[in-house]
Amino acid sequence: MAKHIEVNMALCTGCRLCELACSAVKGGNFNTRRSRIKVTLVDIPEIPVPLLLDNCDYCFDNPVCVRFCLPKALEWKEMEAKPERPPVSQAKAIAYDWFERNCAK
Repeated sequence: MAKHIEVNMALCTGCRLCELACSAVKGGNFNTRRSRIKVTLVDIPEIPVPLLLDNCDYCFDNPVCVRFCLPKALEWKEMEAKPERPPVSQAKAIAYDWFERNCAK
């Protein structure tokens, strides 16, 4: 088994500290456009959708985004398979699906 980042949308607050930390390490400054993780805020009330981009290399097995995620929505753990990395363009569909499964009752 290998280690991967698991994303728990239910814990994400949308603070985007993961984006800032990633951009600082990977780009040398605080510029979220250079981040390899994107937190998309969908609709009102805003549902934060954290998505790892395809170019994320887990900071060579020491992911800075996990260390700076205060609500612990990102977890570095042993997993059977690498989790799917949907494109940012699917954030709205992911948010609606998550909301239907967890909030709409």
